Parts: sequence; structure tokens; C-alpha cells
Amino acid sequence: MKKMALYTLLLFGSLIANAQRWQSQIGTNLATLPGKSLEITSAWSPNLSQWAFTFHAGYSYKNAWSAMPSGLMCDCGIADLKTSGAFFKAGYRFDPIRQSGRTTKVGLPIGVNLIGSQYRQKGTIESFPSGTMTYRPESASGFLMGLGLTAAMNIRFSNRWNLDIGLQKFFAFQNRTDYILFKSFMSHQPGVGLLNAKSSWPGLQGIVGLNYRLGRQ
Repeated sequence: MKKMALYTLLLFGSLIANAQRWQSQIGTNLATLPGKSLEITSAWSPNLSQWAFTFHAGYSYKNAWSAMPSGLMCDCGIADLKTSGAFFKAGYRFDPIRQSGRTTKVGLPIGVNLIGSQYRQKGTIESFPSGTMTYRPESASGFLMGLGLTAAMNIRFSNRWNLDIGLQKFFAFQNRTDYILFKSFMSHQPGVGLLNAKSSWPGLQGIVGLNYRLGRQ
């Protein structure tokens, strides 16, 4: 028992000592702001230029992005569709260009994230089966998980400031089945972008990440 306690203390002390030598940064994804979404980003590593553990968190507020399937014929529709919800992303990234230790101003970081996305969706169904327009409020809520693959170009302006420009592609572990109207109807999923229920298509979200490095350089 005493040996276990000693080993635990030594491990804890080693983690603290190593953490003091780690670099960290915090930032935000500017690409999500037009869709009423805020995404705060962070990264930690002994060498942020080469690789890092990442954690992002954010919230979407009444996001109205949506798209109807092309060529759909139906005497119904959706009005005032809004999606809100919180999300997180935890993962890892590395830069194959800077892995060799080269100090370049431009890198190409590639990453993978576990994404958890909570949603609350509200809208109004419009239909006129008997020639008279009727309106029916509908709502859906739940939690979606999947993997997000990212690829970006990282530009270093100084020792403190850098910018990521790229894309995130989402692959759901299980597709949603509760979209308000059509299975192929696309609407916003917090932290993910436009998504439909049949697949993870398109599942794309832009990355314009402005980052600031903390602590010693």
C-alpha cells in the first residue's frame, strides 16, 4: 500500500514537472461566428509547432442554416427552423512539415477529434392537404457523437499569434433519425455544420482559427 502511494506521488510529481515545460495556446474559430456559433479552441504540447493535444468547446444559438433536397416535390415545408446546442471536441493533431524540427512560418497540421454535439431543434411544419394552409410546431432534441478529421494551413505571424485555415469533415457513429420533416433534409448540427439523417453528408465545417500562445516561448 505504501509503495502504491509512493508510486502515485512520483507519477503525479512527474506530470506536474512535465506540464510546467509544456506550451499552450487558446483561440477561437472565426468561421462559425456568421452562423451564431462560438467555438473556443485550445492546445497543449511540449512543442506546439510539431504536435498537440486539443480541446474545443462551444455553443450554437438558434442557427438557421438548412437546405432542402434538390428536386423534392411535396405539398409541405418547414418554416422558422432553428437549432441550438453545446458541443465539445477532444483530439490530437500533428504537422508533418514541422515534425522534422524545421522552423517554418507555414505548416500543414492534420488532426482527428472525438466530437460530442447536443442539439435542440424547433420549427413549424407547413402543409395544405385540403387546400387550406395549416401550421404545426415541431421539435427534436438529442446528442450525437462522431469523429472529425481536420486539415489546415497554419500561418505564424509571430511567436504569440498564428492562424489556421482549413476544413473539418465529420463522420457520425450513428446517424440522426429525428429530423423534423425529411430524412434527406439538411440542417445545422452544433460543432459539425450541415448534416442530414441518411449519412454524415456533407458534414463540413470551415476552420479560420485565430490562436494566441500562452506562457514562455
